[in-house]
Amino acid sequence: MIPNKLTPGYNVRWESSRMMLPEHREQLLKERSKQEEFTPPILDNDQLEEINRIIIISMEQKQEVIITFIEKYGPAQFSGWIQNVDRYERWIRLDNDQDTLLLFFKEILQIDFL
Repeated sequence: MIPNKLTPGYNVRWESSRMMLPEHREQLLKERSKQEEFTPPILDNDQLEEINRIIIISMEQKQEVIITFIEKYGPAQFSGWIQNVDRYERWIRLDNDQDTLLLFFKEILQIDFL
């Protein structure tokens, strides 16, 4: 029989490391998920003004836009028409033929005309 690392006594150095407590496993999984989460960039004033300008033009001229926004694991995109903007509660609602999206201003990364 050819010994391998699962043969008793062959892999003595690591024999005890095969088992893991459930608490340790949960902690490792939490750490991995934190590392995979997306940390968004901070927008400067010029970018915020450009987003504001495109929102105003889009609402006035009923132009379709494509919006890049923050999700937990990375940026996502949605295309549609801006239906409503609430400046006090700081959210925007977009609609397209299939879906509706409600976003808070702090989740918006970029808006462009389609």
